[in-house]
Amino acid sequence: MTITGYLKDKIMIVLLNGIGVFLLSLYLVAIGNSVVTAGLISLIWGVIFAVVLAVDYHRRSQYFQKIDDLMVEMDKPYLIQEFLENSWRLEDQLYKEILHRSNKAVIEQIYQLEQERQEYREFIEGWIHEVKLPITGMRLACHNDRHMQKQKMELYLSEMDHAVEQVLFYARSEQVYKDYQISEADLKQIVLQVISKNKYLLIQNQMSVQVPFEQCMIHVDKKWLEFILIQVLINAVKYKKANGGEIIFGAKETANGTSLSVRDAGIGIPAEEAGRIFEKGFTGSNGRSHEKSTGIGLYLCKKLCRKLAIEIKAESIEGEFTEISFFFPKNSYLTKL
Repeated sequence: MTITGYLKDKIMIVLLNGIGVFLLSLYLVAIGNSVVTAGLISLIWGVIFAVVLAVDYHRRSQYFQKIDDLMVEMDKPYLIQEFLENSWRLEDQLYKEILHRSNKAVIEQIYQLEQERQEYREFIEGWIHEVKLPITGMRLACHNDRHMQKQKMELYLSEMDHAVEQVLFYARSEQVYKDYQISEADLKQIVLQVISKNKYLLIQNQMSVQVPFEQCMIHVDKKWLEFILIQVLINAVKYKKANGGEIIFGAKETANGTSLSVRDAGIGIPAEEAGRIFEKGFTGSNGRSHEKSTGIGLYLCKKLCRKLAIEIKAESIEGEFTEISFFFPKNSYLTKL
């Protein structure tokens, strides 16, 4: 802090004191005091005022110099408020409180960004591991059998495709609007397309699929909905019973929109874990027994459904079934992004 800057800040006080001294001098002379007496009083006033300003400047200069020195020494300067000395000045106390609230908001934002970066890194690391598994499987199959069946190759390729799609949609999930096109689509055709893309996975795991409903028109982005349904389908296959299983797609139109249910007769979800299946990274006791489980599939489903104004919920009874339900409002255009 420079003396020039300090005096500029105090200019009003200096002017008011100057005017006060001048008026006092006029008053003293008017009531019969000599000019010398009035001048002496004005001089004493001026000296005292100058000393007060000098002392105040020195103290304020030291105060801000300490803050500057702290800023230089700190690894995280935005935490300076935590190390400020307590001041008797109301102005300093108010500034400290403002800095405290501001720093709290900044720290929360930094923490959130660090969490997202950490989660993204962990997801990429898990994804890389997951992609390596089908690659290794194809290499072993090629090594052991040069005339490998097409179905087996298709299964490995489907697993790789799912893993790549998961990363792609995860990366795009924060900015859905950049890759989102709503159009009227037949829900049954979308479901059949999902089944067709995963037929080798279903055959390999002895899964039967039923789609008993008829044509059902909704407004949606077909590509994004296909991805969401594929995640649910993969989970149904992953957590099937030992002797295979069954998946039933059901749809129902109402006055407010269309509901879609995906029900499997698998191992189900423990009651105490059912409320956490949409959390990022949550695999539960079932997931821990499957080395391919990353806990990201249903999390992405929930995240994308929220972005696309689609309601999603889950119901399950351990040992009996799991049912994932979706609700598509009428004219469900992307209005909340």
